[in-house]
Amino acid sequence: MKRKITTNRTTHSIFSDVDFEPKSPTDKDPSINLAEFVEINGIEQFLYHAGDKTENQVILHLHGGPGNAFSNKAYLLKEWNSSFTMVYWDQRGAGKTALKNPDAVPTFANMLEDIHEIILYLKRKYHKQKIGLFAHSWGTIIGSIFANQHPDDVEFYIGVGQVIAPVQNEIVGYQETLRRLKENGDTEGLKQLEVLGDYPGDKPEEMLTKMSVVREWQGKLGMTKFDPQEHLDQIKQSPLFHPDDLKAQNVSAKLLTGLFIEMFHYSLYDYPLTYEVPVYYILGKDDWQVPSILGIEYLKQITAPEKQLLLIKDSMHSPMLEKPTEFLHALRKIIGDGSLASF
Repeated sequence: MKRKITTNRTTHSIFSDVDFEPKSPTDKDPSINLAEFVEINGIEQFLYHAGDKTENQVILHLHGGPGNAFSNKAYLLKEWNSSFTMVYWDQRGAGKTALKNPDAVPTFANMLEDIHEIILYLKRKYHKQKIGLFAHSWGTIIGSIFANQHPDDVEFYIGVGQVIAPVQNEIVGYQETLRRLKENGDTEGLKQLEVLGDYPGDKPEEMLTKMSVVREWQGKLGMTKFDPQEHLDQIKQSPLFHPDDLKAQNVSAKLLTGLFIEMFHYSLYDYPLTYEVPVYYILGKDDWQVPSILGIEYLKQITAPEKQLLLIKDSMHSPMLEKPTEFLHALRKIIGDGSLASF
């Protein structure tokens, strides 16, 4: 059975064969479960809202990738809904937004504008003065910049798998991979990495090619944790899933070349080290895809009204999925009572 959802803007048939009952909050039932396309910065972009009470803190989720929309995995974080109103955005060039706008090329500039318009929309919708930002991996790049530049709109910034400088990430991760291969006496792995030459190289497209080899060996060494089949299964089990969603990665691949070039030259150190909003990093202690050591060092150097670091043991690049109970406890403690010691 196909269902149609009604948004405050238009009606879209975006679900198929799923049990999804969209609802907006009412006086009798303040919970929200709403999927919608909203016109943001000139194009219709997909937002999924989930929460038990509208008076809870509203948090905009900035997914990783770029191009890895998270809305189809939002159900995995349903335990968050009792504490927060989460808004999952399929970014320009990702997921349902990419499918609806296959020619909308993302850049740092237009995505920062997108975030601003979405936050203004959420402030009006939920009658909030500020919105929290939760960013993962690639999302921490645009999230950090936005939080730094728009303190009047941001309640706090939370970075997970925090990216400081992509090139430096690769250098540190590569060095650790080499160290482990040498320690294991893995001549085949050492040979394949040595063939890469200077890593990650001085060209974005060169880095992407070399990264795939390094990631393969990091996976073999247990330094990264990503199961493509599990990822696909989780997406297909989502109440938001539509078969067309499987085409999104192909659309994204055609749109993201310029964004990868911008990322190659990015460093968070090129922006002010003073924040006017609280900054929290929740990092996987064993993350070598985006080495936590770089985020820890950066956090020590910034000034903010409050800054906190939490390391989640036995987790890597996605601690909210790898250690969901521990992660949610940390998240609630940070936002709820602020009892963790700052440094």
